Amino acid sequence: MNFITYKNLSDKYNRNIDSAIQNELRPYCYKHKITYLQYQILAVLYEDGALTIGDLSEKMSMDTGNMSAQCKRLEQKGYTLRLRKKFDERVVDVSLTRQGRLVITELNDTLNKKYKNKWNSLSDSDKNKLIEAYQIMEKLFDSNRK
Repeated sequence: MNFITYKNLSDKYNRNIDSAIQNELRPYCYKHKITYLQYQILAVLYEDGALTIGDLSEKMSMDTGNMSAQCKRLEQKGYTLRLRKKFDERVVDVSLTRQGRLVITELNDTLNKKYKNKWNSLSDSDKNKLIEAYQIMEKLFDSNRK
């Protein structure tokens, strides 16, 4: 298999997985008036804690301007809090509010209920293979490696 064939297959599988998750979460995102992208932002903040707009943008491979706009929308909905650093007002920290934590917990619980049995039916060996495959891909695309 050549690289382009691999890339196309990888893209296809990632789209299918992402689409399945989006379809599962769609009614819950709608209920909370957020987009799937905003769910993903909340999920990163939930996992990593408060981050700067720049760090959050990097983690999600997004432009800082787009990230800033999404975080502003989430703040208007009461899900995040943005605070400018005193030493440099260009740097903005973003964190979850209590309401944001409740929303992301509900959405994550929804996914967990849907996929828990399927996930638990996988052997530990298969789970490790999935993680190892992503680690191999990450090394392949690491810009610092030759």
